[in-house]
Amino acid sequence: MSNARVLVAGWLNSPHVVAWGDALLELGYEVHLAGQLVERWPAAPGTERFASMSVLDPGRVPGVRDRRLGRGLAGAARAIRPELVHAHWAPGYGWMAARAGLRPLITSAWGSDLLRASRRLRARSRRALRGSDLVLADSGELAAAARRLAPGVRVELVQWGVDLDRYRPDPGAREAARRRLGVDGGPVVLTTRALDPVYNPEVLLDAFERLRRRVPDAQLVLKHPGAELPGALAARVGEPGLAGAVHVVGFVDEDRLADLYRAADAYVSIPSSDSSPRSVWEALACGTPAVVSDLPWAREALRDGETALLVPVEAEAVAAALARLLGDPEAATRLGRDGRALTLATMGREDQLRRIARLYGELLA
Repeated sequence: MSNARVLVAGWLNSPHVVAWGDALLELGYEVHLAGQLVERWPAAPGTERFASMSVLDPGRVPGVRDRRLGRGLAGAARAIRPELVHAHWAPGYGWMAARAGLRPLITSAWGSDLLRASRRLRARSRRALRGSDLVLADSGELAAAARRLAPGVRVELVQWGVDLDRYRPDPGAREAARRRLGVDGGPVVLTTRALDPVYNPEVLLDAFERLRRRVPDAQLVLKHPGAELPGALAARVGEPGLAGAVHVVGFVDEDRLADLYRAADAYVSIPSSDSSPRSVWEALACGTPAVVSDLPWAREALRDGETALLVPVEAEAVAAALARLLGDPEAATRLGRDGRALTLATMGREDQLRRIARLYGELLA
């Protein structure tokens, strides 16, 4: 335990940033948050539990927004005088913190910042990593990308961790959740990923439309972090073949999120780039069999056909995998059971908290 002051920099209404702050509170740190709010996402509830929250204003002038945010972050750090700064997303808050000379500095890479970055973002990420005392990554592929970008930087593999008491099978909660959603009549497919192009929402809708030809009573729960669907996707879910079969859910708290996982017969996550996403592990922890895009992190952490089904990002391949799960309940149950066992063995939140505490303690010492 430590009462050291830690400044966590990132998007203030990102569930990942808030969850990291909560983990540090649990470890006994005095936690301050600083960053901007994502306009299309709802505000994070209950942030008064943190010692302070500095909302940074990026302004409206394109091309200078990040530099203005960086000056705001430096000002917040001067006021808070943290003993440790932890920045999330390397070319964003990692870059800002490194430019401001904030030390000791930990930067968390999220995946998109290193694995699919443009030349400009790679240059920013390189500066962020070189200015950091420690870089955290949640997969071997992401850690290797960090070491290639900034040779000599210290990189540690740390997972987000899963609350295994909250995310677990619960047959009673499953039936209640299905009734609330109005999907208690047929098999349910769930996704909880964002709707940015990297997550391939159009491919998912194509796949689900194909699945409905094989399983006509299948339902899709499209849970996303925004306030509403983008116009093109909203129009698409109203088209013949999808109308009435897609249930859109916005922001929910973690207890309701766990119920969504339990309500589903299959979970699907098919981004073009990713790195050990917490959402996949939460679904597996609930015993929900998952269809996941065949990416390096997945080949590293999962066993195709045993703990998840790995597929190319193609509508027919995704539809076939979902049909396989929905058409063979025994195999789906086995996949869900073994996926949960893997999560229990590797992703427990308590184990990750102990690892964070050790790494923070080394820098603070």
